Amino acid sequence: MVFPVQKKQGFWLKTAFFALSLVGALGFGAGVVQAAAKMPLVVAAENTWGDIAAQIAAPDMRVVAILSSPTVDPHEYQATPADARLIAAAELVVANGAGYDSWADKLVAASGLLPARYVRADSWPGWEEGGNPHLWFNMEAVSAFVTHFAEACAHIDPEHADGYSGRAAKMQMAIQAIEAHAALLKAHVAGMHVAATEPLFTPLADLLGLQMDEQAFQLAIMNDVEPAPSTIAKFESDLKEHRLKMLVYNQQVEEPSVRHLLELAQQSSVPTLPLSEMLPPHKHWQVWVHDILVQTGQLLGVQQ
Repeated sequence: MVFPVQKKQGFWLKTAFFALSLVGALGFGAGVVQAAAKMPLVVAAENTWGDIAAQIAAPDMRVVAILSSPTVDPHEYQATPADARLIAAAELVVANGAGYDSWADKLVAASGLLPARYVRADSWPGWEEGGNPHLWFNMEAVSAFVTHFAEACAHIDPEHADGYSGRAAKMQMAIQAIEAHAALLKAHVAGMHVAATEPLFTPLADLLGLQMDEQAFQLAIMNDVEPAPSTIAKFESDLKEHRLKMLVYNQQVEEPSVRHLLELAQQSSVPTLPLSEMLPPHKHWQVWVHDILVQTGQLLGVQQ
């Protein structure tokens, strides 16, 4: 698509929980709390990448995210003068890239920030133009971002290079724990047909081996285009005939066609999974993704 359980299982889940807890113990925003004016400032376009960045940079740098509200659609966000001033003051800026937050590209260009100090998640080798822009659910993209960001931190602040490297290693452990959890679920759910109202969940669906249907509808909604009547009709039929095992929807999108499908899913007893493009409050990225996997397994009937 182009975008413009046994004892062994229990052991691995416990291992995953341990790694998640280990990294989760790092306080998000600790750098902000302890920051002095002399500390390097990292500005994140979105709180998803801001949380990951903070777990690597803090307490040696302070991290501030521009977007954190679940009511804001990042695709349509209009940057403010305050955003421009914040980025102009930053030593490092992090963003999703992939055309998702092009407003950040413009502000960085206007600030004169060196390219090496702008870390985007789409800079990983596997990214291709036109790919799915929801990279915070793509484990390869996140892993590459962690490495790239830690290197950028060490370049700016070599005195604390070991700290950045060590915290990045813990983040890589958390990513591996998520992948291990996904592998356990995949053994039970691979091949199941699911759908979404837009391609937010697709990277995780691919990780789980799920068959993602209704992709034409998702692309239209993401691009703010009304889906074709035939596309909507097919989606409705697949829900009514129970060809879909789950419907994932973006809580930040309230198009009439989306609300209609959610009502139809409820009437047809098709489980629904709500997601947001912003990291929920008081939660680390890795815990958030882990929770999504747990919910997915429960909705698809997997005992965990």
